[in-house]
Amino acid sequence: MSSNTKKHEDSIIVERLIKILGFCPKNTEFLKKVFIYNFSTKRKNLNQNYSVHFQRLEFLGDSVLNTIISHFLCEKFPDKKEGELTQIRSKIVCRRNLNEISRKLTITGIFLNQPIISDNILGNILEALIGFIYLEIGYKGCKNFVHQKILQNHINIVKLQNEIFSYKVWIIEWSQKNKFIINFKTFREKEDKDKNIIIYLSELTILGCGIQTEGRGSSKKKSEEMSAKEAYFFVKNKCSKNT
Repeated sequence: MSSNTKKHEDSIIVERLIKILGFCPKNTEFLKKVFIYNFSTKRKNLNQNYSVHFQRLEFLGDSVLNTIISHFLCEKFPDKKEGELTQIRSKIVCRRNLNEISRKLTITGIFLNQPIISDNILGNILEALIGFIYLEIGYKGCKNFVHQKILQNHINIVKLQNEIFSYKVWIIEWSQKNKFIINFKTFREKEDKDKNIIIYLSELTILGCGIQTEGRGSSKKKSEEMSAKEAYFFVKNKCSKNT
């Protein structure tokens, strides 16, 4: 690739980043190095030089985003308890949601025609961008970005409150509320070393109400979540029949 072509691609990506940010940053060279060179498969020799900067921005952005969201929720729901606020915040900043918001903000555009290694990269880039914004224009400017670009346009708080963030958390809380004893037994069901596949089986028992479910997944956490999900639907179906 010629130097002129690289410069042209870089300028396109910088323009797209600036459009996402909503302002023209002073440190465009740092922006370019961290968010272009770090993910460019054509500049592998440069990637290592900027990955540390990216990770530090991601760390900072994650902290700032959590602070802004916490502040927003405290103002919006003055009567909710800390546990309820934590659950709503977790739904907003969970990896799946951040990945989806990144797509809506057209962060995929900075890759041009390059394949995306993982969807999680999108959420990581969003956090790093928030860290970059914080350094460029401070907390107030960063707060405005999160409110205008994320909360106002891409977050439905009412819908989020009704979503189940974790079936395992839900079924544990339900069991405790109803004074039932809940027990997870999780173990490796099968393993294929040649294909590097491990399947876990989780058996969930809730004593006192006759619930026994199973769930399978590629990790202990996923298998327990699946068994809890089955128990959740069992409870909901039973409740609907009794009404």
